[in-house]
Amino acid sequence: MLDETDLALVDALQLNPRASWSSLAAALELAPITLARRWERLAGNGAAWVTVALSDRRMRGAVLELSCRPGTARSVALALAELPHVSTVGVTTGRFQVFALVLAPTLPAIADVLVHSLPVPADVTALHSYLYSGLFGGVVWRLGVINRARTEQVREPAGPPPAQIRPFGEGDRRLFLALGHDGRRSYNDLADELGTSPQAVRRRLDRLRRHGDITFRCDVARPLTGWGSMAFLWLSVPDGDLPAVGRALGAMPETRHCSGVPGPANLALVISLHSLEHLDRLLERIVREHPTAMVVDRRVVLQQVKVHGRIVDEQGRSVRVVPVDPWAALDAARPPRADVPAPGSGRS
Repeated sequence: MLDETDLALVDALQLNPRASWSSLAAALELAPITLARRWERLAGNGAAWVTVALSDRRMRGAVLELSCRPGTARSVALALAELPHVSTVGVTTGRFQVFALVLAPTLPAIADVLVHSLPVPADVTALHSYLYSGLFGGVVWRLGVINRARTEQVREPAGPPPAQIRPFGEGDRRLFLALGHDGRRSYNDLADELGTSPQAVRRRLDRLRRHGDITFRCDVARPLTGWGSMAFLWLSVPDGDLPAVGRALGAMPETRHCSGVPGPANLALVISLHSLEHLDRLLERIVREHPTAMVVDRRVVLQQVKVHGRIVDEQGRSVRVVPVDPWAALDAARPPRADVPAPGSGRS
C-alpha cells in the first residue's frame, strides 16, 4: 500500500499532472527534491504514471465484449492489449469474459476496425461491439485525499481559450504520441524528439490543452490505494434521461469509464470498488438517485490487463507501455501497397 504522502502526491498530480515540483511543494509541505524523488520511485516501480488522452470530440470509440474458450480469457486480453488503438482491457466474470475499449479518430475509422481490421484472436467464440454515442466521464479521475484548500492551491488555472481554433494536425498527433510513454516529459526532451524548439512545443501543448483537444491523467496501481476491486455495469436509461444520468454517474469518484451507446442497454459503466460490498452499496445509490435507470447486467472485473496504454500486473502496477494511438486504426484499415512485400514474404 502507498503511504499518505505518496497518496497526496498522486492526488495532486491527478489535479495538475504536469505541475512542477516547486509549485507543489507549498501545498504538500515538502521540499521539491523530496517530491521529485518520491515520484521517481513511484514511476520507477510502476506504481503511478502520467499519460495523455484525447478529448471525446477528437476521437470515436467502442466497447467490445468477447466470449472466449475456457481458460483462454487472459491470453485473449493480452493479445488485444498489444493493439495501440485498444486503450483498456480487462477480464471479467459472466458470459463475456473480456471487455476492451477501442479508439479511432473518425466514425468511418472505428467502423472499419469493427467490421474489417480488428485482429480477433482465434480463441474468441463471440464478439459484441457498441459504439459510443457519448462519453460522460472516467477519462480523468482522482483519489480525493487532499483537502479543499490544498486542492485549490494545486489546481491549474483554466486560462483563456485560444484566439484561433485550428484543426488537429500532424504536428499535434506527433506531440500526442511523444507524450504516450510519459506525460511529464520535459519541453526540451520533446523538442529533441520532434525536431523543434522547446518554446514551440510549449506553445503547441498550451494551445491543445486550452482548446480541450487533449488532457493529461495521472494513474496509479489502484490495489495499492485501497481500490482493490472493479465492476462492469450495463444500465438501461430512458433516452431523455441519458445525458443527465450519464453526467451524474460519470462524475462519481468510483467511475473509471462511462459511455452512452445505442441499444436497449445504453450506458456502460466501469467502476473501481473498495470491496464487493461496496458494489452493493453503489447499486443501491444508483437506483435511489436515478429511479428511471435500470441495472441490467453486472460483472466483476477479475483482472485489469491494460489501463489506458499501460500493461499492468495483478497488483495494478505498470510493467510495460503500449502507448494509446487512435490513428493506428487508420493504419490497420489501409490495405498494403502492391509494391511493398508483406512481412515474411521472403521478397528482397
